[in-house]
Amino acid sequence: MGTAVLLIVALLLPSGIGFAAVLVVRWLRWLAAQRHAAPDVPVERLRSDLRRLHAQLERTESATGLPAKNLRCAAVRAAYVDALSTACRRVGVPPPVAVGNAPVPITEIYRVEAALRGQGLDVREAH
Repeated sequence: MGTAVLLIVALLLPSGIGFAAVLVVRWLRWLAAQRHAAPDVPVERLRSDLRRLHAQLERTESATGLPAKNLRCAAVRAAYVDALSTACRRVGVPPPVAVGNAPVPITEIYRVEAALRGQGLDVREAH
């Protein structure tokens, strides 16, 4: 019986050491990320960034004769969705969700805009 136990320990020991090493590396990375976490952005800054990006997205989408319009629209929309996600985390609203590798659907963007508006963070410029 003693030989069988030693054999099992000898077989499982390398895997256990590898698993422990992976856990330690992940824990160290998590600690580093916590140390270098960005400070909270003021709500006024979020609001101005969202309004600026929303207006830029509307201008880009409605522009005519714009070179590489699809690429520009995709880039501005990605920046806008990123800013929306940051605002959602800040005020406790579920962020926009993309399905697979597709961009975030416009219905998700509208849902998030409405939820943020309900929390007092209107992304549309006051006219």
